[in-house]
Amino acid sequence: MKKMVGILGLAVGASMMLSGSAFALDSSFDAMSKSGKHSFYVWCTGGKSSVQSADGSNAKEAQAKLAASAGNSCWPVWQGLEG
Repeated sequence: MKKMVGILGLAVGASMMLSGSAFALDSSFDAMSKSGKHSFYVWCTGGKSSVQSADGSNAKEAQAKLAASAGNSCWPVWQGLEG
């Protein structure tokens, strides 16, 4: 029984590690100038903050898209390039 629980624990841990790496963000300075899907923490007054993504040729373009759709009370803060 202990051996079975240990094996299950290892399997769950391994699957969490693999799925976690699929959502890794490249938050290096160079990543800001790369094309792709950029992740942002959209900070809003009134407590409606969230994490959202947008495609763009760079982080600034993706941020502008989110800012335009988020409204005047929200601002997207870059977190990294999804990879």
